[in-house]
Amino acid sequence: MTDEDGREERLELLPPATDAEIAAIEASFSISLPAELREALRVSAGFANGPIESLGFLDVDGFGMEDVFPHAYPVGHDGFGNYWILDLLPDKDDCGPVFFACHDPPVIAFQSADLSDFVQEVVALWKPGHHSSVDIVHEEVTSSIWTSNTGIMNRETALSSADAVIAEFASSFPDEAMFADLRLPKIGDGFSWGRYGPRTEWRRAGARRLWVTVPPQR
Repeated sequence: MTDEDGREERLELLPPATDAEIAAIEASFSISLPAELREALRVSAGFANGPIESLGFLDVDGFGMEDVFPHAYPVGHDGFGNYWILDLLPDKDDCGPVFFACHDPPVIAFQSADLSDFVQEVVALWKPGHHSSVDIVHEEVTSSIWTSNTGIMNRETALSSADAVIAEFASSFPDEAMFADLRLPKIGDGFSWGRYGPRTEWRRAGARRLWVTVPPQR
């Protein structure tokens, strides 16, 4: 790929994370990092000159949204306050999935099944003729989720579900509660976390990728 001045740009590996850096990250989390992520950090802390603003594995501070992702691990951002994050879980060694947490519009979108797939799709942004899923999620999926309000179900629908997990979860909340289910996500799936305004708070069903909110009274 070439920049605006015709110079060739190349994706470059950053130096490995030091043992001290890895230890500091693990100390800041209340759960253990997946083995795959620790191994990746020992190879490289990320990439420079990539097709997105940042593709790195050490900038883990300042993401927020703990109600949605209690153990979020940022792995990239677009320079506009929107992050790609690993949704890490307690007692799980999974290095994924990757979600895109967007603020404009305020939606959560599924991106990749794991970190390796996400990195490959970021690199694919430079491949001529390849429509990368990173570009699809960033430019198309987020707008579609916000416009159509897909991914959110009301309590009546949740209660009548054949899925016992979501039906039982819904039984604990009032009639106005709204639910989002991303336990088996695919590209195009997500929900508008900011649909009901800045005071909206989400609760998660433990380690499951299942959320509920009770829209604030207007």
